[in-house]
Amino acid sequence: MHILSKFKLILLILIFSFTSVFSQESAIYNAMKKQNRIVNNTKSISTANLDNNIYSLFQDFSISFNYGYTQFDGDIRQYDYSSSVQTGLSYQDSDFKELRSAFSFSLEKKMNEKISYSLEYVTGKFAGLRRPNEYVGFETDDPYGTFAESSVPNGQKFVTSFNEIDMLLNYNLNSDISKLIKMPKNLSIIAKAGFGYNSFRSLRTNLYDDEYIYGFGYEDFTKNESDAVSESVIIYGAKIKYELHEGISLSVDYTVRNSMSDKWDSSIMDGGHGWDRFSLYSLGIAYGLSGTK
Repeated sequence: MHILSKFKLILLILIFSFTSVFSQESAIYNAMKKQNRIVNNTKSISTANLDNNIYSLFQDFSISFNYGYTQFDGDIRQYDYSSSVQTGLSYQDSDFKELRSAFSFSLEKKMNEKISYSLEYVTGKFAGLRRPNEYVGFETDDPYGTFAESSVPNGQKFVTSFNEIDMLLNYNLNSDISKLIKMPKNLSIIAKAGFGYNSFRSLRTNLYDDEYIYGFGYEDFTKNESDAVSESVIIYGAKIKYELHEGISLSVDYTVRNSMSDKWDSSIMDGGHGWDRFSLYSLGIAYGLSGTK
């Protein structure tokens, strides 16, 4: 009986000790679980805030890529309203074409439903040709005395490679046009204007024999291409955008770039065209950086 009483006492002590330890462990576990919940909530809030900050940073920004063809308009151009191609050249297998390729990359910031600004980089080539009959009545500037008499009968051609940075103001015409006709919701007609900085190199040669013609921008008489020359550019144009999906659009773009001089074709001709310019006809795709929230 005495032994049984001692056993009961020990059992009670063990149960009490186990209960105390279990209660402490449970309290510690609950405290840790609560702390983890607070940490996770804090992380969730921080992640949400970061997402909101990123969204705000890129809100109303979009990027676009365009590719198309250039048409030069200046002293060395055969036709006023269409491009020209010269075939049957003995010095090269391919035809000489005025139409050349160019592409552009643009970053645009939308200010409101009508106005946006864009920074654009454009690179590519433009070219021109002029056959002998088109020089009748014009005098080509020859400051270096190197323009051979055979050059005029042979006609002239040139190819210019360029890089350009533009700053543009874009104006959405939808609200104005919708007063006259009903506009589709996912279609936008946009006018644009601005200015740019153009760096170029030009090579001018005879049309039929490819003989080198020295012209503006050339450093010496033995070099076959001009040094890089820079020009200020005035820009205007229009584009049509069609929204395929939220944040993704296709565009058709027509932009005219006007040089502030007569140097793009390395030809300065009395009674000629005056300031040079070229047009870029292009197709492109635009993507909204903010996406959907």
